[in-house]
This record gives sequence, structure tokens and C-alpha cells, in this order.
Amino acid sequence: MPVANSPSLPAPTVDAPVRHGPRAKLADAYDAAVHRLVKGAFGLSPSGRARALRIAAADRAGVLPRFPALALALLVADDRANDARGVLNRLADSIDPTSRRGRSLNRRLAATMVALRQPRLTEVAARRLRVPHRYTGPIHGGAAARTARLLFQRGAIAEAIDTVAPYVHLHEVCGLLHQRYIGERAALGPLPESPAPDTAAPAPVPGRVLHLVSNALPHAQAGYTVRTHRIVSAQRTLGLDPHVATFVGWPRDVPDAPHEDVLDGISYHHLRPGEKLPEGLARQIDAGVSEAAGLARRLRPAVLHAASDHRNGSVAMAVGARLGLPVVYEVRGFLEETWLSAADPRAEGSERHRLVVEREAAVMRGADAVVTLAGTMREEIVARGADPERVVLAPNAVDPHLLDTQPDGAGFRRAHGIGDDEFVVGSVSSLMPYEGFATLVDAAALLRESGIRVRVLLVGDGADRDALVTRVAGHGLSDVCVLPGRVPPEEALRAQAALDVFVAPRADERVCRLVTPLKPVEAMALGVPVVASDLPALRELLADGEAGRMVPPGDAAALAEALGQLRDDTRLRNSLSKAGRDEVAAHRTWPRVAEVYRDLYARLGSR
Repeated sequence: MPVANSPSLPAPTVDAPVRHGPRAKLADAYDAAVHRLVKGAFGLSPSGRARALRIAAADRAGVLPRFPALALALLVADDRANDARGVLNRLADSIDPTSRRGRSLNRRLAATMVALRQPRLTEVAARRLRVPHRYTGPIHGGAAARTARLLFQRGAIAEAIDTVAPYVHLHEVCGLLHQRYIGERAALGPLPESPAPDTAAPAPVPGRVLHLVSNALPHAQAGYTVRTHRIVSAQRTLGLDPHVATFVGWPRDVPDAPHEDVLDGISYHHLRPGEKLPEGLARQIDAGVSEAAGLARRLRPAVLHAASDHRNGSVAMAVGARLGLPVVYEVRGFLEETWLSAADPRAEGSERHRLVVEREAAVMRGADAVVTLAGTMREEIVARGADPERVVLAPNAVDPHLLDTQPDGAGFRRAHGIGDDEFVVGSVSSLMPYEGFATLVDAAALLRESGIRVRVLLVGDGADRDALVTRVAGHGLSDVCVLPGRVPPEEALRAQAALDVFVAPRADERVCRLVTPLKPVEAMALGVPVVASDLPALRELLADGEAGRMVPPGDAAALAEALGQLRDDTRLRNSLSKAGRDEVAAHRTWPRVAEVYRDLYARLGSR
């Protein structure tokens, strides 16, 4: 069943194939000439392109260009894709497929589309032209690949597969997408039947834990990788023997990536790092099972501890069944909900969304224990069918020394042109739309209109950064807001300390209602007061609002009012600072969390 409003492709309309002989040689020569013409168009200076466009008559409304291939190439080279589509449509309207001239123009346009490799122009060509056989793959296949990607982004896996299937042998990208999407669907839904246990599995080493994760330090710096290292470091201090293994093929973009990194005495094992894996998630998971099982045989862990998402959980479940080892699945987030927050609205309830939820739930139900970060997440996990007796909380935490640390926030301010006496609000975070920083920028504009001076500091990078910069400029706040981009971990702490108030203005989206972020915990440990959206996960983090200030999500006026009050009330800031520190000291240090893991592993033992 087609997705509503999805791009549609007509059945290919092609001429008879020409595979060899003089006609094929002439066609090859013409294709080469068109490629040279396109390359030449892109090599012209702007003034040279303008002159050539006049010669080609490409800019005269209602007039067909004298040199169609040249006109289209020049318009695309001049970043005028919309104009190029208009010209192509006019040319297609003019073609008489029964005339020799019309057939010749049709072939020239098809050859030009192949040389230009512009997806949207290719779609027009696929709809409007009678495509010669030699160009069927590049044109119809290229259009199919673009349509399939859009369908997959909406979660319509089956339709994406059907869209590229006719072009698997005609278009390389269609072939790859076909394998990828089939593999994705095969890797989702219910867990496969467990393999028979290996009676020759080696005896485990007591206290040794093998963590299976997606990526890791030092090659990836993110909240996920920092949490992994903090956990294993605290476990090692407590007397456990943790090892970490990354998903097969990772890191992918690091030349000569080592098979093992050692950080703070902890081994990070990389399984076939940098290798090109087979297309399709199911085959990649199978490769991961094979590699992780071999590593587990060598290391002889007593417990397998996989961190979300389901790929690591699926590998752990298969290896655990094969070697007779207990499996802990740590749910650090609901990535299918994070995907929905940035996806087409039609993605919710789609095949892909449904199958990912089903596979995640299957891993949660099948694991011997599930660890998660917050009570809100625990409720969701239990709702998906996990035994509540087997779900354990291990919240985001900090190193205890952070409670007594004073990073050089003043130095960070000076480095970014912020005065010591200025009131600074902001965050250190990934700049994603669901983080809600647009609301903070709007609140800063309201404060300035009220005559209240603040500076906004947003440290980090992400998909929403360009939109935030545009929003700042639109409000005329370029002298108020500072967005220095991503910084190293030690600089991130200095940035936290540079703030008078840490703001977590997350949007009212399902992922934000469920998942607790790490950075506010660090701010609380440093004694920086926190203002956050009144969402269940953040309310839990701030001790039901006792350790921070809560405001309605998306309400710039309420956020501006809260920030203005904190600016003028030193006593309130000091009170929230102490409450946040006390909350972290009591419940959110890594040694305390490590004790939770140690006790859990001890209860599980080995099968």
C-alpha cells in the first residue's frame, strides 16, 4: 500500500536496447562529449556562465534554449536547480516522440541527466522522457533510489524495498539499498530462536564483565561514550574486571584503527575495526555475534552487559545463549523515539517504528536483567513487557571529585568575550531540535525587551545549530548569544562553570518525557542552579522540583520570568545550588552506581 503523498514513479518507458556495434560506439562517444560539456560548465567562472547562459538562451521566459544540454548544465552549475527543472519540463513538453528531431532531443536530455546526477532533475526525466534503454538504470534507478530513501525515512520499509527492486541489476545504489532495507527488516521484530548452548564453553572468570556498546572513547566523544567509561572505571575501582567491545566494524572512519585501546587501564576491544561490512543489518548482527563470541571465549567473562540499542542487545542475547552467560541489557534511551522526534510525522506507527519497538521489547523481556537511568524509563520498560523485578535503576552520575571541583569558568568567559559581572544562562549539550534551545533564545529576546541584561552561552554542536544561529540573528541577539561549537571534555566543564544558570528547556516530546540527560547532573554537581522544562524525566532528575526550577516546556515567557527572578535573587540561586549538589552527592555518584552493578552481577551469577 503506497504511503500518502510519497513520490510516485511511472513504469519505465524505454527504447530498444543498443548493446554493441557502431550505434553503441556512437552513443558512448556522445555520452563522453556530454560529460565533458557538463564538466566544462562547472569549470566556468560566474561571469563566464552568465555569458554562456545568454548564448544558450536559457534565461528567456517561454523560449526553448538553443543548446538544451549546455543550458541545463549551466543552470545546475549556477545553483539554479529550480530553473533547470522548469527548462527540462518545457523541453519535455516540446518533444514529439514520433519525429526524428524529438527522439534525438529525448536522447540528448537523457544523456545530460545522467551526466548531471541531480536527483530532482532525474525524477523529472523519469516522469517526462521516453528513456533510452542505456539510460534506464541511471535515470529510473536514480529516481527510485531517492524515492526509496524518503520512504525509508518515513519508516515504510516494505515500500522502500519494492521501489528499488526493479532496478537492483540496473543501478548500483538501488542494489545496495535493496540489500540494506531487506537486512534492516530481517534484523527487527521478534528475536530469532536462540542457538543451542555450547557444551565446551570455557569456565567464566569471576568478576569479569564484557560490555557490548555501539561506540566508545577515544574515537567518539558523546554522553553515551562518557557514561560507558565512567561506569567501567568505577567498576574497576570497586574490584570488578570490566572489558568493553564496540559493535563490529567500528570505528569506521579512523584510518588504521587499532584492534584494542587501553584507557585508564581498561581494554576497549574493536571487532574488525574499519572493515566494510556486508549490506543489511541482519548480516552485520550475525558478524557481530561471531566476533563477540570469539572474544568472549578468550576473555571468559562471567556476565555480558549490552548497552542500547537493540543491535548490541541482540548480539549479547545470542552470545549469552551460546556460551551460557547471563545478559544485562542497559536501556540508556529509546532511540526509536529519538528518531521519531526528527522524522516525518507519518513515521509514528510505521513498519520500521513498530518493528524497532518490537525488537527492543524482545531484548528487554529476554535479558536476565535490565538496567535503566530513571523511573520514567523503568515504567516504559515494564509497559513493554519486562518483569519489574528484573529492572534496576543506575542513574546518570558524576565523579565525586566534581562536587569539590572549581573549573576555570572565568577563564572560559574571557576566552569568549563574556565579562565577569555578566549574568550568563545556557547549556552544554548537543544542539538538537528536541533540546528546545529555540525557546531559550526567544526568552532572551523577551528579557532584553524588558530591560533585563543576560548573556546566552550554548556550547555544543548538532542538527539545530544553523537554525539557532538564524534565530539569534532574527532577534538581533548576535551580541547576546555565544555559540562556540563543540569543545573537549575538560573545556565542557569550564563552560558549565561559566554559567550562572544551566537551562534544560527540552521540548514536550515523548523522548524528552522519558529520558534523563547527563549534563544537568554535572551542572548540579558544580553548584550551578538548573532551570528545566517540567517534564517527568527532568522533574525526577531535580527531585520533584526541589533541586531546580521547573517551567512549562516551550513557554518562552515563563522561562524568561524564571531567569529574571534568578538574576535578581542571589539567595534563591544559592539555595538551588546547594539543593542540586546535595541531590547529586546523595544519589548520583559513579561509586554508588558501581555498587548497584556489582550487586546485580552477584545476584545473576553464571548459568
